[in-house]
Amino acid sequence: MELLYFHLTVIVQLISVITSAACLAVYLVSHRRTFLFAFCGFLFYFIDVSLIFQDEFVSIATNLESDPLYLTLRSLGSMVSGGGIYISLWLLVCDFVGEKRTALLAIPGAIFVAGSLAALFLIPSSPLARFAFYSMRTLLLLWIVVFIAFRYITTLDPIERGRMRRHKALYLALAVGGACIFLEDIASFFYGITLFPATHFNGERNYSEEILMLICAAASCVSAYRALSLRYENPPTREDDHVESAIEGNLELYAKRHKLSKREMEALKLILLGLDNQNIASTMGVAPSTAKVHVHNILQKTGHPNRQDLIQDFWRTW
Repeated sequence: MELLYFHLTVIVQLISVITSAACLAVYLVSHRRTFLFAFCGFLFYFIDVSLIFQDEFVSIATNLESDPLYLTLRSLGSMVSGGGIYISLWLLVCDFVGEKRTALLAIPGAIFVAGSLAALFLIPSSPLARFAFYSMRTLLLLWIVVFIAFRYITTLDPIERGRMRRHKALYLALAVGGACIFLEDIASFFYGITLFPATHFNGERNYSEEILMLICAAASCVSAYRALSLRYENPPTREDDHVESAIEGNLELYAKRHKLSKREMEALKLILLGLDNQNIASTMGVAPSTAKVHVHNILQKTGHPNRQDLIQDFWRTW
């Protein structure tokens, strides 16, 4: 049983590192913040699993497992890694839906830290204290699930809804995973029911959370592959159906966020396809001066000094 536990841990760590590296690669190419947050989340998850691995070593090779200072520092480490995972996920979701309010971005993370510290230092050491400490992760995850559902229900933009609906399988995984994580914590901390009862610190490890992270890792790797396939650095050609389809999927949403007119949206698509002002004018059937005005208005409304920055911003919000 211990050998199986060891290999499962190594596999989870390896997947976390690979996914984190893939997300970082896409971010460096595209500067899409969603991949930066994904990179941070999976990196923190690798650290989180490594801390549990460390506990197994400590229980076998040293006598630190009962040392109050070690236990306190270990719990603080878990708070940092757990907060890193779910705060990164929260920021990723906010970036995806275009949420920019500073207070809303910061408050869930602040509540997580305050609640974790309260459970650690104000509740006497007991199964209830450990449950309360680790439940802060679950509460933050369930908040994210509720926030996504609220945004989907309240948005009146059909394009925004369609964009969110494309990720409904991942949303369902987050919702079901959050419920399973909560139930597994109850079983582990209050009833001592664990998947690997022979391991010493198994109560600190949640296998529902692991399964959820593996699902998220698979989704992230697929998204990373699709993003890299768009050949971000070189302007795509009109003959590339895959790229043109990707542009169409986000064009209306981007245009509505920046209040572009219908003709400006048409000009934006041609900019994204790499056309200059002369070819934009020919394609749209307007004078070159009119095309130049459309391009100027697009840059002004989106707040970008040149086409390259505009193109990069478009793909960041794809």
